[in-house]
Amino acid sequence: MEYKNNRLSLDGVFFEDICSKHSTPSYIYSRNEILSNINSYKINIDSDDLVCFSVKSSNNLHILKLISSQGLGFDVVSGGELNKVLYINADTNKIVFSGVGKTEQDLTYAIKNNIKSINVESLSELKLISKIVQELDTSANIALRLNPEIKSKTHPYLETGSSESKFGIAKSELHKCMRIIKNQNNINLKGLAFHIGSEIKDFSYFKRAINFMLDQIKLLDMNKPIEFLDVGGGLAIKYFDNDKTLSIEEFVKKVRMLVPNDINLIFEPGKSIVGNAGYLMSKVLYKKKNILIIDAGMSDHIRTPLYGAKHNILPVRKKSKSKNKFTVAGPICESADYFDKNFRYSLDEGDLVVIGSSGAYGFSMSSNYNARLKPPEVLISNKQMRLIRKRETFDDYISEETGLE
Repeated sequence: MEYKNNRLSLDGVFFEDICSKHSTPSYIYSRNEILSNINSYKINIDSDDLVCFSVKSSNNLHILKLISSQGLGFDVVSGGELNKVLYINADTNKIVFSGVGKTEQDLTYAIKNNIKSINVESLSELKLISKIVQELDTSANIALRLNPEIKSKTHPYLETGSSESKFGIAKSELHKCMRIIKNQNNINLKGLAFHIGSEIKDFSYFKRAINFMLDQIKLLDMNKPIEFLDVGGGLAIKYFDNDKTLSIEEFVKKVRMLVPNDINLIFEPGKSIVGNAGYLMSKVLYKKKNILIIDAGMSDHIRTPLYGAKHNILPVRKKSKSKNKFTVAGPICESADYFDKNFRYSLDEGDLVVIGSSGAYGFSMSSNYNARLKPPEVLISNKQMRLIRKRETFDDYISEETGLE
């Protein structure tokens, strides 16, 4: 993304031209950036390691198809996400299914499709899988997702590895899980898994979790060694140029150095692949005092009110920074609906802004709150804009409501 003749562009396409064709608010993605981030993983992993894109971060079919075309697999957390990746003909041997609330229907569907691994998150889930494989007279490949009981330095809502977290199996229940696995010939324990959260900048948390997992692997009483260790995702990205983060290359190499070569690795990146490849474009509707009301809100992009996330916001027409601070707020009837309270550009009504680092957990967490219609998604490829999701219409919005006389 750069200014050309004072006009902001992405991969050779001006945001003003995207607005002329698709209006605002709109999500825009860079195909080049997605491919660049994928390549950073591919060139640094070993040949038998696997990268499974976290579908919850961005689930547009066109983006999933692009990612699959590069040889990546998928990390899904619901039956709906599993349906989506199967719809694009993803390789079932590259799909892992995480999540604490898998239904019997979800698990049956995953088992019937013979995916690479169901990452089991509780003793009860393992018992349910045991019941299903007996009824179907088939087998299931699983990994046990353990809770490493590590409190990482991130927002509390993004933390998934502490002892208080709902995620993963407690160390104290591992032996009960192993007893079920040994007594059930149709359950194939392929690996162990963990996930400590999102926005992790300090590798020491990953190191502690990996060492914990390696200790558990040594304690497993198995006839054959496990095939893989799933290290989850959570690698932080840069929202601003001066942010201190690990590069993908550093992260992968540090992980690989800790894990013995006879254990394959599975990575579950989401944000580090699509986060900085996506942008939300919006228009200033009203200006009052030091407040800019834009037409994108928390229904389109909830990360700031939910996590206190800070995103870099730039005017589409280049301007000098102002001495005054402005609040960039959305149209939703909630005081939490804002994007920035320290915005340094004085804009006029009708001006366009771009909210950066919005490719992950932007559209995928969007809603119809206030009966607002969801924005379109546009992919920039080869200096061309391609509509990959239409703007939702009112008819789309009410299509599922029935029974009105």
